[in-house]
Amino acid sequence: MRSNSPFRQDKCATGWAKMKEGYLKKKGGAEEYKKEKTEYHCNESTDYKVKLKSTDDAEQPTFIKEKKTSMAEQKQQSK
Repeated sequence: MRSNSPFRQDKCATGWAKMKEGYLKKKGGAEEYKKEKTEYHCNESTDYKVKLKSTDDAEQPTFIKEKKTSMAEQKQQSK
C-alpha cells in the first residue's frame, strides 16, 4: 500500500508511470521506453516533472545547473 505522506512519495514516480503507460500502448513499446528513458530527467530543477534533457549540437548535456547554496553556506564562503 502506498503512503499518502508527502515525505514518503517519490514526486517523479507519477510522471515516469504516465510516460511508460504511453509507450506500452504500442507494439514494442517496452524496449523503446527503456532506450528513450535516458533522454529524459526528473528532479528538483524541473519541479519534479519529467522533461527532455536539453543538449547542444554535439549531444552534450546542457541542463546541469550549479547546485543552489543556502544562506549559511554563502556566509561561510564570504569569510
